[in-house]
Amino acid sequence: MSHANPFEGRGRNPAAARRAHIHHHPDRVDFLRRWSLLMIASFPNRETCAVHFGVTFQTACNWFDGFNAPYGQHVDYAIETLPRYAEIMRGQ
Repeated sequence: MSHANPFEGRGRNPAAARRAHIHHHPDRVDFLRRWSLLMIASFPNRETCAVHFGVTFQTACNWFDGFNAPYGQHVDYAIETLPRYAEIMRGQ
């Protein structure tokens, strides 16, 4: 027979576990908002954005909607190819 688990009954309920893993990073939220604005200002539609960066249509949709952040290579490519990058992303 195994020993009783001393941690049993001390776990979080499902709702508390979900809340514990939600991170509120103002910098990330601000970056996502600005990246979304950059995509909207730079491309007439999501398809054009997807082709420009070589990503899936769904990824472009997520960027337009501010749901996901791009990888570093996409940010680097945006710096090099999008004329309004500094204005929108850095406020210059």
